[in-house]
Amino acid sequence: MSELTASGSAIDDLPDMWDGFMRMVRPGLGLTAFGANIMNLPPDYTTKSHDESRSGQEELYVRLAGDGWIVLDESGERFALDAEHLCAVGPGTARSLASGPDGLRVLIVGSPPGRGYEATDFGG
Repeated sequence: MSELTASGSAIDDLPDMWDGFMRMVRPGLGLTAFGANIMNLPPDYTTKSHDESRSGQEELYVRLAGDGWIVLDESGERFALDAEHLCAVGPGTARSLASGPDGLRVLIVGSPPGRGYEATDFGG
């Protein structure tokens, strides 16, 4: 296995899925230690709920543009994603991403705690 020395890319040049809704950072930059994707949500949009029970990943959400929230399914609690806030969610917690009126571009970084990272089927 080769060691990454440096890699860079414009976000819009990264491999994409779902007509650019998701940009695949990990395969685009050759990362192997953790998963990373960028989601581009249109204004006032909420994603389908998911959890990471299967992968065991903790996920970190960092807003790059726009604003929005992580919404926890069980409690309805909302965590802001804006210029001053980021959020981490454990693998067994169901969550959705919701964007504000300007949309949301968010970097999502994930890896399972205590064991090596394994790439997901869709390139995350």
